[in-house]
Amino acid sequence: MKNIELFWNIVYYGIYRFDVYLRYLVGYLNPFKAIHKIKGVQQYYSAQGVNDMNKLRNRILGNRESGISSIRSGGAIGGLLALIEYGLINVIQKITGSNLIEKIWQTNTGFIIYLISLLLPVILINNYLLFQRNKYLKYFDEFDELGAKKKQLYSWISFLTVVFIVSLFFLSFNVL
Repeated sequence: MKNIELFWNIVYYGIYRFDVYLRYLVGYLNPFKAIHKIKGVQQYYSAQGVNDMNKLRNRILGNRESGISSIRSGGAIGGLLALIEYGLINVIQKITGSNLIEKIWQTNTGFIIYLISLLLPVILINNYLLFQRNKYLKYFDEFDELGAKKKQLYSWISFLTVVFIVSLFFLSFNVL
C-alpha cells in the first residue's frame, strides 16, 4: 500500500508542478501586470497594505495547502480516478451487453445514487492516499529535495500516467 501511496503522490506532485509552471507562463501574458505598474494603482494597494502584488499573487496561487494550484491539482487527480471508474463502467457494460448508465439515469434518484457511487470512491481514495494528515505536503517536501534528474523522472511518470488513464478512458468506449 505504501508503494501505491508513493506513486499517487508522485502523480499529484507532477500535476501540481505542471499547474505552477502553467501559472507562471500565463503570468507573463497577464495584462494586470502592466496595470499594477501604474503609480496610482501601486499607491492604492500600498494603502491597503499590499506592497508587492507579485508576492501576494504567488502567496494566494502557490500556497500548497490552500492555493489555487493545489485546489486545481486536487481536482485533476480526482478527475483521473473518476475517468478510471467511468472507463471500468464502460468496459463492464460492453462485456455484459447491457446499458447500465441509461437505465440508471432514467430517474433523478438513480442519477444521484450513480453520482454518489462514482464520487465517493474518488474522495475516499484521494483522502486516504493524499490528504489524510496532509500526507501530500510531506511528500512534496521530500520531492522538492530531490535532484533535477529525479524530478524530471517523476514528471515523466506523472505525464505518462495521465496520458495512460485518459487513453484507457477513451478506449473504453470502443472495447470489444
